[in-house]
Amino acid sequence: MQFLAELWMPIVVSSVLVFFASFLTHMVLPHHKSEFVKLPNEDAVLDSVKSVTPGGYMFPCPADMKDMNTPEFAEKMKNNPNGVLVVWPGSVNMGRNLGLTFLYYMVVGVFVAYLGHHAIGDTTEYLFRFRICGTVAFAAHTLGWIPFLIWFRVGKFWPNFLDSLAYALLTAGTFAWLWPAAG
Repeated sequence: MQFLAELWMPIVVSSVLVFFASFLTHMVLPHHKSEFVKLPNEDAVLDSVKSVTPGGYMFPCPADMKDMNTPEFAEKMKNNPNGVLVVWPGSVNMGRNLGLTFLYYMVVGVFVAYLGHHAIGDTTEYLFRFRICGTVAFAAHTLGWIPFLIWFRVGKFWPNFLDSLAYALLTAGTFAWLWPAAG
């Protein structure tokens, strides 16, 4: 746990920088504005899902693996919309979600610090520290959402990739800059 004592500053600073970069990419820059659009018949959809309990739903949804191979299910898949519906338990709690997002960025910083501590040591070479920390940050910010995007088709690849790359570069730069001097 020595790495936490030595690297707490870049963990916190990189988390704050990435948090603000995330705000900018989602609230100010235009590249996420078209990810979600209003349903053309929103009121009818809202009425139809009022009785649905919070959770994740797939449509059409087979009863079991055997049902997936029936001609009836194949016909449903072919002739109907396919998708996933997530029903939340009430309104979005922005404070909670922002807090958890910041906590996630702190956890990324802890992993960057841990691997960096063991791989970098006392080197004074900025670009070496940047490369190691950037690789870990890139993996943390980028690779996790790709299977979700593949399977659930929510979001767009390039905007999310570019955001993640920016977050990784901010994290790498912060760690390389604030790395403790060799003692």
